[in-house]
Amino acid sequence: MCSRLPQALVWALATVLVTPAVQGQVVLKPKLQPKTKRVYNSESNTKQILTLAGMDVETKSTQFAITEHALGARGDDGTLRLVQTIRKLQQETILPGFKLTFDSSNPGKKAPLPQLEPMLDLLRVISKAKTTLVHNKLDQVIKVEGFKELIKDLDPAVRKNFSEQFDPKIILARWKNSNQRIPAKAVRIGDTWDHTSVMDLEAGQKISIKRRYRYTGTVKQGPHMLHRITSRSLEVGLTQDPPEGSPTKITASKLKIAKGTGEILIDLKQGIIFSDSDTTQMTGTLTIEINGMKLDGRLDLTIAVQTKIDPSEK
Repeated sequence: MCSRLPQALVWALATVLVTPAVQGQVVLKPKLQPKTKRVYNSESNTKQILTLAGMDVETKSTQFAITEHALGARGDDGTLRLVQTIRKLQQETILPGFKLTFDSSNPGKKAPLPQLEPMLDLLRVISKAKTTLVHNKLDQVIKVEGFKELIKDLDPAVRKNFSEQFDPKIILARWKNSNQRIPAKAVRIGDTWDHTSVMDLEAGQKISIKRRYRYTGTVKQGPHMLHRITSRSLEVGLTQDPPEGSPTKITASKLKIAKGTGEILIDLKQGIIFSDSDTTQMTGTLTIEINGMKLDGRLDLTIAVQTKIDPSEK
C-alpha cells in the first residue's frame, strides 16, 4: 500500500522549507509616485588642506539648498518627468585671506575681489535653475534637460572650467550611477554590496569613492517606518583631465580613506529617499604641475553631504 502524507502536513513542510529563503527579503529601490511634490533640504561641507612646498593652504566651503521635486503624470509611453526647482541657495567659501558668500535672497551682493565675481555669477545662475529628469517605465533616468542652458551666458573662462559638470551626458551618467547605489533585487537584513560613486569637480577633476553598503533593517521616525542602509568608504581615487590651456594639472595622486561613513533612509510607502548622508575624509600625496613646474604635495580633504526631506513634508 502506498502511504501518503496528509495534505495539511505537506503544506506545513513546504512552508518550513521555503520560508527561510524568502523571509525578510525586501526590494529597497523606491518606486516613483506620479503627480507628487516633495521638498528637500541639502547641506554640504568641504574642508581642504593642501600642502605645497611646506606651506598649508586651507579652504572651506558650506552650501545649503532647498529644492522642490515635482513629478508629473506618466506619459502614454511610460515616461515620467521630474522637474527640479531650486527655491533657495546659500554658499560660503573661505579662501586664504578672503570670504566669499552668496545668498539667493540677495543675489546682487558683490565679491570682495573682482577676480572672484565669476564664481558668484555661476551661483546666480544655479540659484535660478529649473531642470528636468526623464524616467522610463522602469523609473530609470534616461534623459536630462535644462542643464547645458544654465551656463551658456557665463564668462567663457568660467564656462570652460565647469563645462563637464553641466554636460548632459555626464549629468545623466551621474544620476544613473547614484540610482545604482540601491539594488533593484530583494535583499535581507545584513546583506552587503559594493558601489563606486564618481564626483565631477571643476577643471576636469574627478573623485571616485568605493563604498560598501549594508541593509540593517527598519527604523521608525515619527509616523514613518524607514528602511536603513549604512555605508563605509573603502577606496578613493583622484584624477584630472584639465580643459585645454589650463595652467594647473594634477599629474599623480595616491590617496586613502582616513574615515568614511554614511546612511540612507528609504520610505517605501511614499516611494522616496527620506534622507541621505555621508562624511568621507581622504588623505595622501599628489603631484601638481603648474605652468610646467612639478610640485609634490599632500592633501587632506573632507566632504560631508546630507539631503533630507523638508520638515514640512513629514
